[in-house]
Amino acid sequence: MTPPRREEAPRPTPGGGARAAALEVLAALEDESAFLQPAVDGTLRRARLSRVDQGLVRELVAGTTRWQGRLDHALDQHARKGMDQTPVPIRRVLRLAAYQILFLDRVPDHAAVDAAVDQARYLGGEPMARLCNAILRKLSEHGDQPPRGDEPSALAARLSQPRWLVLRWLAEGGPALAARRGAACNRPAPLTVRPDRSRLEPEVLLTRLQAEGATATRGTYAPEAIHIEDHPDPFGSDSFGDGWWRVQDEAAQLVGHLVDPQPGETVWDVCAAPGGKTRHLARLMQGEGRLLATDAHPGKAERLAQTLRDLACVRVQQHDGTVPLEGPPPFDRVLVDAPCSGFGVLRRHPELKWRRTPEDIGRLAELQARILDAAALGVRPGGVLVYSVCTDTPEEGARQADAFLERNPLFSLDDPPAGAVDWAPLMTDGYVATRIEDHGTDAFFAARFRRREVP
Repeated sequence: MTPPRREEAPRPTPGGGARAAALEVLAALEDESAFLQPAVDGTLRRARLSRVDQGLVRELVAGTTRWQGRLDHALDQHARKGMDQTPVPIRRVLRLAAYQILFLDRVPDHAAVDAAVDQARYLGGEPMARLCNAILRKLSEHGDQPPRGDEPSALAARLSQPRWLVLRWLAEGGPALAARRGAACNRPAPLTVRPDRSRLEPEVLLTRLQAEGATATRGTYAPEAIHIEDHPDPFGSDSFGDGWWRVQDEAAQLVGHLVDPQPGETVWDVCAAPGGKTRHLARLMQGEGRLLATDAHPGKAERLAQTLRDLACVRVQQHDGTVPLEGPPPFDRVLVDAPCSGFGVLRRHPELKWRRTPEDIGRLAELQARILDAAALGVRPGGVLVYSVCTDTPEEGARQADAFLERNPLFSLDDPPAGAVDWAPLMTDGYVATRIEDHGTDAFFAARFRRREVP
């Protein structure tokens, strides 16, 4: 029996090419709450574009998402009914074209306008095509005129940040901090990696990367960090294919060194997916000992097991971190790299700033507290508990750590381990706190606690 023919949904844009692929990703980000990097990677696998066009897609998607607030303000000046009243698919077309007009010198304005008009005609017919043509030609002629001053709405539009987030930054440090942090969040993050093999030294990896044609330099804070620039094809290189390195920001690498696991110890990574920090812990343990990696989500736990299958010292288990772990004896070291608002990684995930709400921060802080209290029960007397989040909100950072100590008198704040890292420039009130605008890394908060020995 012949199966019925499956009807395919219409493509969001006519034809193919980089702009069509970029618009497809933007639709996935907005309509399906997809995450930028996986959405781009999936689209590029289907699109089969040249390497140059793949790079253009990544630039268009990241740039349009990063500067969405600024683009909407610029387009609003020429849209008679305003961007809020423009149909969502057409709004995406306008933003994509506006980014090319205002930010990309290598794309001629007329090419961006013509492509947008074709896309609008496909999505909304001739009226939408005429609308896009009129708005974009005015934008091309008059350019961008961002608002001046330090009022929250002006800063939000100029820095392309949500107004509520700008208000938090203003309360924390005034217009100067808001301007510095907003600008830092809009700069693309460097490609930072670390050796992945257990005994591979950073200098050996650095030499190989340079032999492959890359400009590669050592990191500033994390001893294994290497910044890669101008590599002809980093993810198609032999060094990547041979498993010599993994992508991991310097701030994230510092978390592993704060845990400081030793060969032969028992370690629990509570919220382990997608597995980057677990692999780093295994490397620091030199593959010797017992490392349990858990995650609450069944699908994430399954993917985690696949990601870590080459590490003999690691066992993966699905587990809800808000409840105590049953079975194994207490661990020497426990890491809680908790779910958080993610404002520390806006350089890599600009889509997050348009999704998060103020309510998310409080909700996530409550979840973090529950995970911390449950994980603390798995730490042996004299053992170490490390709490980390890739965000800079006080509710998820210092306030969370202070509250944990008040609730758990068996624990006290512990100094970072001496040796591999110079912690001094990274410390605030006894906690590790990196800032995008100050350190050039992702913004991370981390606290190291030690459980008191039994009297």
